[in-house]
Amino acid sequence: MASTNWKSWLTRLILTLWGLQVLWLAGHFIPEARNLARRISQGTWGEAVRQEDPFYRWLMRLAQVIPPDATYIFLDNYEAGKEIEARYLLYPRPRILLPPTVPPTFLFYASRCYRATFLLVRDKKVSSGPGMQAVLASPAFTALDLPGPGPAFRVDYSRVQGFFYD
Repeated sequence: MASTNWKSWLTRLILTLWGLQVLWLAGHFIPEARNLARRISQGTWGEAVRQEDPFYRWLMRLAQVIPPDATYIFLDNYEAGKEIEARYLLYPRPRILLPPTVPPTFLFYASRCYRATFLLVRDKKVSSGPGMQAVLASPAFTALDLPGPGPAFRVDYSRVQGFFYD
């Protein structure tokens, strides 16, 4: 009888601790549960994951800034796949896709030839290359104050001089 009593006492202790853990987790996740219930009732449950992505938020801010008929240059390495997402989210804006290692002369030529009014750089690490150093030194490129994964510039293509000679 004594061995049954301690087994039932141990079982009650384990169940009580488990119940306290469940209550603690429920209290911890109530704000997220409310948010999830609101998103389900409004039919916007898929936006939660996208809203957490800084690249998506950056593109949504750019979509508000860039007019639908403006051409933009997007500097990106093709293997990342982010250029497809940018093209989809910034549609119908025409784009020119160039690699981040583009020479400054070709970058200036493309901005003038295609009359690009915006330059988007997906990665902040690209800003140390010769093309980005020339962009930062040129008065034709004005940095936009948009937080995101990379810098964005407004381009005055009429101020870009010269042709492509490389």
